[in-house]
Amino acid sequence: MNASISFSKHGLKNKQKKTNKNIMEKIIKEYELKRNNFNPDMKSPDFFGKRLQQRMRLYYSSLVNS
Repeated sequence: MNASISFSKHGLKNKQKKTNKNIMEKIIKEYELKRNNFNPDMKSPDFFGKRLQQRMRLYYSSLVNS
């Protein structure tokens, strides 16, 4: 009985290694597809600046109203 338990544990380790390898392969394939999408000529969106402006407008409008 111990032999079957140790075999099943060993089998689980191999299966987990294969699963981790499959996950890594999927990540690498996705990275390879997206790697060529970068265009340095395009401007990136300025999310931080836009949100900061919105917060500042709200802050100053609340100061004027109070």
